[in-house]
Formats: sequence, C-alpha cells, structure tokens
Amino acid sequence: MSIKGELSKEDHDYGDHKACHLFVPETPIGTSEPRSSKRRKLTKTAPGRTPSKSAGELTFQLLFGGKEKPELARHRYETYKKLWTQQERSIESLLARINAKIVDSAAKFVDHAAIEEYNGKLPTGLIVAGPDIASHGSLFEQIAARIRGECNGPAIIITAGEAPNLKTALKNIIKKGTIRSHALDDEGGEKEYTLQKAARNPNYDLQVLHDHVRKHKVRKVVIAFQDSEAFDGSLLADLITLLSSWLNRIPFVLMFGIATSEEIFHDKLSRAAIRCMRGEMFDVDRIEECLEQVFNQALMGPETALWLGPKLSSMLLQRQRDDVQSIQAFVKSLKYAYMSHFYANPLSVFMADEIEFGLLQPEHFEALRNLSSFRSYAEELLHDRKSDLVRSLLDDDEVLFAAMIRQVHLCRQKMLQLLETLAVINSIRSCFGIRNDLSRSDLYIQAVAGELNGSVIVRDLLLLVRKASSDTITRVLDAAISHLTSTAPVVEELCKSKQELVKLLESSKRDRPLRSEHNIRNETIRTTIIAQKVELSKHKSSLSGQDVAYSRLVDRIHSTLESYFSETLSCPGDHFPHEILSYDHKSPYKEVFTPKPRLAIERSLSTPYDYLGCNCCIGEEGGLSSTQPTTAILYQLYLETGSLINVSDLWSAFYAIVGGEDGEDCSEREAMVLFYRALAELKYMGMVKYSRKKTDHLMKLAWKGL
Repeated sequence: MSIKGELSKEDHDYGDHKACHLFVPETPIGTSEPRSSKRRKLTKTAPGRTPSKSAGELTFQLLFGGKEKPELARHRYETYKKLWTQQERSIESLLARINAKIVDSAAKFVDHAAIEEYNGKLPTGLIVAGPDIASHGSLFEQIAARIRGECNGPAIIITAGEAPNLKTALKNIIKKGTIRSHALDDEGGEKEYTLQKAARNPNYDLQVLHDHVRKHKVRKVVIAFQDSEAFDGSLLADLITLLSSWLNRIPFVLMFGIATSEEIFHDKLSRAAIRCMRGEMFDVDRIEECLEQVFNQALMGPETALWLGPKLSSMLLQRQRDDVQSIQAFVKSLKYAYMSHFYANPLSVFMADEIEFGLLQPEHFEALRNLSSFRSYAEELLHDRKSDLVRSLLDDDEVLFAAMIRQVHLCRQKMLQLLETLAVINSIRSCFGIRNDLSRSDLYIQAVAGELNGSVIVRDLLLLVRKASSDTITRVLDAAISHLTSTAPVVEELCKSKQELVKLLESSKRDRPLRSEHNIRNETIRTTIIAQKVELSKHKSSLSGQDVAYSRLVDRIHSTLESYFSETLSCPGDHFPHEILSYDHKSPYKEVFTPKPRLAIERSLSTPYDYLGCNCCIGEEGGLSSTQPTTAILYQLYLETGSLINVSDLWSAFYAIVGGEDGEDCSEREAMVLFYRALAELKYMGMVKYSRKKTDHLMKLAWKGL
C-alpha cells in the first residue's frame, strides 16, 4: 500500500470483491453432525444381546398389517428361492444348449485354423449374433471357456471400452494374453493368475506376447472383439494390420461379434485390413426363436411352479418384440414376477412343500374366503346341492384347510393338462403342414385367457381331422399319443383307434390311402337345366366298404379329440384357487421395467403431499403452502414463468411464501439459503440454466407435460 493510502496493482486482491454466501449449519455448534450416507453403517448392540436379524436371515416383509408370523414370511421367502432356483437352472441349461451349436462350430474353427491353409492371412471368424447385444457377453464367454479348455492358448475378449486407442488396445491384449491360469487347488479355491512381463519392453509391445508364446509353446492366440460395431473403424483397421504383420511369429486367430450384417462390417474396414483376413461366418439363432424357447421352458416346462396370466404374458412378449430386449432382460422380468408374487401375496405360503394347519393364522383363512375363485367354487357347490359343505368351509378353518390343499393340487393338475393340450394342438397342426404363424406362446396366452376353447383355431383343426386321409390320420394319432401322458383317459381311446386303423390298412389292397366321406374329393357337382334355368346340386360319390369303415373311424377320432379339447381347455381363472398358482398384475412390472421418471418428478414437485402423505402441505384449494418442500415451492413458481425467468422476481415470490407476513415464519437470511439450494436442485435436474442475454435472468428448459 502506498503512503497516500491508495492500493497499488500488486496490493489489489480481486478475491476481496467477489460475492460470498454464508451457509449456516442446521445443527447447532457443538452437537454431532449426522453421519454421511456413504460411510459404513455401524450397528450398536447392547452388551449380552445379539442382533435381531443377521444377513442370512433376511426375509420378506410381514403382511396383514405386520400381524403375519415371521415363520410364515420366512416360508414364503424360502419357497421363492427354491422355486426360482429350479426355474433359473432350467433356463440356463436351455440357453447353454441353444449356444452349443455355435460354440462347437467356433471351437472347431479355431482348432483347425492354420497359417498355411489361409495363405498367410489372419484366420477370422465372423459371428453374426444379432441385435441382442446384451447376450453377446455370455456367448463369447462360453466360446472363450471352450477354447481355453481345448486349445493350448489364451482366448482374449476385447470390448470397445477397453480399446479407446491403439496403444491401450495393445496393452489390454498383451495383459490378458500373458495371464497364465493354474488349475484349481485341492480345496476348490479360485484360480491364481500370474502376469508374465518383459522388463526390457514396454507393456504395449507385441514382443512381450511373442516371448510368452514362445516360452509356453502356445498353439493359438484367439482375440475376440465382442462388439465390433462399437469400435472405431480406423482403429480396428490399424489393429488388424498390425496383428497381421506379427502373424509369422504369433499364431493369431480373430473373432468378431456382429450385431448388424457382414456387409456393414466390411464397409467399416479399409481394403488393406480386409485383405489381411480370411475366414468363415457363423450365424446364431434369431432372438425370436430363442425367446420362444425360453418362454416355453419357463411357463410350459416341467419345472414351472408359477404361471403368468394372459395380461402380463402378452405385455412381456410385446415389450421384447417391440424394443428388441435381450433374453437376460426377459429372465429378469420372470424373476421379478416370481418375487412380486411371493412378496405381496400371503397365500403364496400354500405353495410350500409342507405347510401345517397350526402354523397358519385366522387372517389366512379370511383371505381365502374373500377370493373371487372361492366365491365361484361355493356357488358351484350350492348348485350341486352341497350346502352343508359350503357352511363348513365358511365356519370351520380345518375343513377349509383340507379343501385348500386338495384344490391346490387339483388346480395344478388342471394347468398341466392345459399345457399338455397345447402341445397336442401344436403337433397336430404341424402334421397338416399349417404355416407356423401362431406360436406356442400365442396359444398359451389365448388358453390361459379362456379364449381357445371353441375358437376358430380348434374348429378348423377338427375340420381338417375330419377330412384327412388315412396317412395323415396316422401321423396325427402318433403325434397326439406322443405328447399325452400314459394316465390320460384319452390315450386309451386314441390307441384303440390306431389299432383299428392299422387293421383297416392291412386289409386294404389299394395303393392309394383311404379317404373319408367328408373329403371334398368324394363329392361331385351335378348340373341340371330345367325350363332354361341351371340348378347345381352336390352328390357324394359312391364309397367302398373300406372307405365307409374309415369314415366311421374318423368320426370317432373327431369326437374323441373334440371332447378332450372341450374338457381340458377350460379357463384357469375358473378354478379355485388359481390366485395362488398364477400371477397377472401389470402395474408392478410397468413401474419397474418401464418407468416414467420425468412424470414422477413432475408430480412429486407439483403435488408433494401425494407422496408425503400429510395434510399440512396441502395449501388453500391445493395451492402453495410454506410447509411444502422448498424445491416444490420453487418449481410451482417456476411453472408460472415464461422462457426467461427474472431471478429477483422469483426470489420475491419465494420469500413471500416462505417468510410469511413480515418474515415471521423464516428470516430473510435463512430463506436466501433455502432459495439457493432449491435453485441449485432445479439446475441439477436440467430445468434451468444461466442466460447469456441477461445476467440476472435464467432460461427455462423444461415445460410440464411436454
């Protein structure tokens, strides 16, 4: 500072003239501050007292308003874990069988790939895995595990995130390629990994990998680019060219995962890179076929314990087909349906293997009597003049428990018969060469909705059976009997009809098959002219004795199948208690797998009392109130503004609500802190930003409902 008291440029501090805001902590000085949510949680346990629940004893929430016994909640959780584990194991086994063909082909290609056969070019395998990118990871992991087990060499999986540039890509290739995996120890511990490094070469030099290959006598070094479309084209071309230059020293084999097509992949690479490669292309089964098989296994397989209703099933399939979701996403949806059923339905405890009457509560029997299927069951008993049994079911819990156990078993048998009938219908349709435009999943949705019995599909199928020739009827009987269980009553009738058909064919001396009288070829059209008028009439051709006998046999087969379909294709919703064995609620699924975060945020800020569940936040005529959260107050004021917001006007309106009359409710200093915090939250959510035109204004970025 100079003698005259003026500041020089050296003494001037620009920081002294900057705005500063002081935030007062909500807790008084000297008191302990609340712990951060990111810090490790500490459990305080009294001396000599154990915690109430350990990590392994966590179960579902207690239902019936918290009155449910913890043992029953644990029963529901254990039943869920057991049933879903069985279902998940069967789905994983199915997916492994689906990928087995492509895994075998890829492993065989790698095993037979040699530089001499490819004229010095890189052996390359193009795996067209389809748009289901999420399932590419599991497919390439199976291929890599197979190659590591059969070939003496590493199988390196590289993703686009691991190769932002050439140097980093080489580092990751060398790092994964020089990892040596040792066998499991005797105790079944995890594999040990040792990284072989060369001290004289940098970690991105392929000489390191070459030394490793020569030292351990590696036969093949497989590099799999999992998501090739996500790689930069020039980077991929440079990497292929570089690997080709080392091919005489390192036995490289390349594999590319393609989600689009081979032509698009070729257009992405340069001609020089394409000339360095030569190989084969492998096609993976389409996602629609895989989804159909997983759906059949999950809902129509032998391990199925919980069936989905028509609404939820159609929503799952529609979402998969419209959004091209992965198979893993469909499996997660199934798992969430299982969990939702056992979490929110207290009657799901009846799905346990063993349930005792003494463990149940009166609330369970009251819930059973309130089921819509129980009401229909009681009306059916009254129609059969069994009023005493209905009275016992309403008054005696033990009678209801015994009937419940019996009905659960009967309802499960009805559902299994329905699924068996769907398999029979699908096999008979294939015998007639009907174009498979209706999948088994579509048949399942119509069947569980009760729309298949008496539908056009069944009527047309029975009509084809009635008009079929003897060779077609033979295939129909074989297909139907092969899908029916030996205990089904219809099996005996069909086997008897087949034996009669065999005897009839043996006694026939004609080369052509027998035809029914309902066949259109056995009808002739006669034209008669009377008084200059033409009359057309149909007349049946004369049939032989064998054709007449065959017609009677076909009529009997038609009647047998018709009665069988009518009996087994009943609506599952009519059986008591279908609510325990099926789940058909769409709302939980939509809220989790198709959320609407913007709508939820807008509603929570516009009407916070809907979420807080208190009456103090409801203002006059549903308007603003000083007791509402400050961010909600500022957001509702924000909705009343235009595209440019004057911060001073917004602050004045905010303080008028928060501060009350003459600042009695809140001081101006505290209100300013709340205002800045709420404004920062709106900016974080992307609703406002600073304006370049006017420094004291904000720009509005989001409008409600748009």
